[in-house]
Amino acid sequence: MNPNRVREYAILLFFIILVLLYHIFGYTGHYGYDDLHYAELAKELLQGSIDFEDHYAYRLTVVLFTALFYLIFGISDFSSSLPAILLTVTILLTVFNLLRKQGPRVLIIGLLLTTLSNWFLFYSDKLMPDIYVALSVTWALAIIHRYKFKNGNSYTALHAFLLSIALLFGFMSKGTIVLVVPLLLFLILTDIFLKRDVRFWIYSLISGMILMTLYLLVIWILTGDLLKRFEAIASNSYLNLCSYDQQGLKVLLKRIFFGFFELSIFQALSTGFIFVFAILFQRKGLRILRMDNSFSFFLVSAILLFLSSSFMSISLYSYSPMCLDPRHYLFLVPVAAVPASTIIAEFLENKKAGIQITLTLICVTAISFFLQGDSFWKLYLPLSLLFAIYYFVKTGKGVQNLFIFLFAAILLLLPLNMISYARQVKYRKQKEILMEQVIRNRQDRSIVTNEVQKRLLEYYSGFHQDQIRRFFSYEEFESHREKKEEALLLLNWHSRYLSGMKAADLPVYARNIPASVKPVYSNQSLNLVIYELKDLPLAYQKPVSLFTTMNDFEQAVPYWKQQEKDISNHFQYRGARSNRVSEYSSTFEFPLDSLGKEPVQDLLVLTSLFFLSEDQTRARIVISLENDSGIPFRETLEMNPYLKAYSNWWPITYEVTIPQTHVNQNSRLKIYVWKTDKSRLYIDNFQIKLLEFSSSPEEMQ
Repeated sequence: MNPNRVREYAILLFFIILVLLYHIFGYTGHYGYDDLHYAELAKELLQGSIDFEDHYAYRLTVVLFTALFYLIFGISDFSSSLPAILLTVTILLTVFNLLRKQGPRVLIIGLLLTTLSNWFLFYSDKLMPDIYVALSVTWALAIIHRYKFKNGNSYTALHAFLLSIALLFGFMSKGTIVLVVPLLLFLILTDIFLKRDVRFWIYSLISGMILMTLYLLVIWILTGDLLKRFEAIASNSYLNLCSYDQQGLKVLLKRIFFGFFELSIFQALSTGFIFVFAILFQRKGLRILRMDNSFSFFLVSAILLFLSSSFMSISLYSYSPMCLDPRHYLFLVPVAAVPASTIIAEFLENKKAGIQITLTLICVTAISFFLQGDSFWKLYLPLSLLFAIYYFVKTGKGVQNLFIFLFAAILLLLPLNMISYARQVKYRKQKEILMEQVIRNRQDRSIVTNEVQKRLLEYYSGFHQDQIRRFFSYEEFESHREKKEEALLLLNWHSRYLSGMKAADLPVYARNIPASVKPVYSNQSLNLVIYELKDLPLAYQKPVSLFTTMNDFEQAVPYWKQQEKDISNHFQYRGARSNRVSEYSSTFEFPLDSLGKEPVQDLLVLTSLFFLSEDQTRARIVISLENDSGIPFRETLEMNPYLKAYSNWWPITYEVTIPQTHVNQNSRLKIYVWKTDKSRLYIDNFQIKLLEFSSSPEEMQ
């Protein structure tokens, strides 16, 4: 075999091994929501059932590939990860074929930029559709590129058909594929204007229409409705921070003009684009828009996809750009890596565009400093120093090789950071413990835990119905509390974090566990503990209400201090008025002596309200206990994590247990919202309940 070809394939094999090594040492398991939902859909498909009311069911490539590997290997993490790993390898193979003719240096740099992009690597083994879309976009551009620059415009119909297949693959994976539409339109219009490759686009349009018609016919046969997928998407949509059309204009403008650019820098998606955009500052840089060669084709494609990701609407009915989550934009990584590798190789060879590259790196580094993330120290600053030093020193072949080695080492820093986090999480160890402690040895017990842990246990048990009925989230357990069945409480810090729960969000019996209660199992290094629920004094008790108040800001309410100037008629959750929080909200101040009794148990303070904010806020709910000696008790809760969308009303509940030992004579309970920034914040229907648990479970019978 040709030695050059052996070297090329050795390089490719090295990067494939990197992907596999990351899976071995950096695998963090599942998020617990979308990914495990795909797993359950794949399981249902194998059983001959699929819910066409669920819009995730229409992401057929993800469900079908997962179901296929479940059929072959059974439901396991290996089966769940294997499709994504194979698709990632296919993307690397596509980049390899695009760059191999340009020499080993360009090939190595291109594969480095692709493989060591931290989020691309992170999702390389995840049961998510985004790597499918990344393959679709990369594959589609590779087909167009091959037709234009490799095959001399031959086999037009075949290339057009393959392009349609690639795009349909992306469409069947996730709607994110719409972000490629502006690029395709630009390519078509440019070729029409320059009178080239028009037949290819006509054939592509025809084959695309045929495939889409067949796809819709299949949907119609299965559901009786051609547009069922789009109806399912509409019916499953919900208001969130990505609903830019339903939030204030300020939020939308921030998203389209700053949001994506900040995301791409903060999350290190912009690495390849630093070099792509630096080239535009050259003289006659706009000539690349003609796309007369392979380099300019991918350069323009990368730029247009980047701009589309920032400005393109994903809704047909309103202007709503794509959500700011790095996984949605994985397709940018390999596309940008292709032209960026050529640019960096030319910089190494003759320092071409050295000033532009160095200045662009310095600008991005400065921005990343103010964004205060790991990318400043572990990517942009080292890259800036590397390129600046190389530009201003004399170089030779040995220095060039050292440069590539250091370049690779710098790109590896963020992935190593993720691997370090994975070693702390120890997902495989967690799974081993749960399989032993819950799935195998305690099949007669119900398990109460957070929502993500519940879903993980269902997944570990292969979604067997007899097992699924054992697992309860905290909310589901409320309807079972009085049964006093044999049950276990499972506390796991990692899955609680994935559930979006703070310690304050845990139910009272899970956050107030007496030190005298010994766990059934405990692993302190993993922060994973299992208790018998019957051993927890509050698990099966219901609290007794001592006092309730609710301020809807329509009129004065006893024990509430408020100023009329802070009452607003502009926003309201119910009624006609709300409380605009300047620094402090209306304050509930209650003398506990007025209860007429001394508490014999800890007091449970249940606070709930609705709040509206037009932007991020640093507001907190404050619950404090004051007496003549000072403030023996004070706890606060940040409100921003409970803000699901700006300029809309959202509920928030805060439970705090005040130890009975802190409640003395003349104690005053104060509850209010405290805001330390200039955000516009409104609250309404501010309700407070004081409760006390009975001294013994028998009193509640």
